[in-house]
Amino acid sequence: MLEVCPGCAAQLLPNDGPTHRYLGASPACWAIYSALNVGEPWIGSGPYHGLIVDAYAAQHPGVPSPQATQSVAVHLLTLYGVLVQGMDPGQALWLRLRSLRDGKQPKHSRFTWLTPPAFVGSLTVANIVNAPTPDARAALVQPYIERVWSIWAQEHRTTVDAWYTRFILADTV
Repeated sequence: MLEVCPGCAAQLLPNDGPTHRYLGASPACWAIYSALNVGEPWIGSGPYHGLIVDAYAAQHPGVPSPQATQSVAVHLLTLYGVLVQGMDPGQALWLRLRSLRDGKQPKHSRFTWLTPPAFVGSLTVANIVNAPTPDARAALVQPYIERVWSIWAQEHRTTVDAWYTRFILADTV
């Protein structure tokens, strides 16, 4: 019997392991991502590989809470900055930090909860890990990241654009 990840909707073999405290991932999906994220030799390196964390967090938004709301916002802003605004993928950390810099508005109240889209049938980290060769796995990274953003953008691009203007481009928050 397979379990369905509440975030990405991947059907995976059950796992009794840990999960993240506010990301909405099943234990099996979290185990796959954790192994991928610590540098398992499943994929090589490429310009978009550093954005896997952003795509994964956005694809596993969890439930409304200050931490989950902020996490989704920061990761969507990073994807938006690179994929829409043309920032270099190497600037991902700068984008994440820029969105949370000190300002007039406290970090945990800057963003509002966005109703998550459905990811049923979308690419997942499990698809990347299960690809047959390192080249095939590496070839799925950018489409995975772009697809997560495009699914969110269908309903929330206007909000993310406004956040980008306010929290990334503006000199003061």
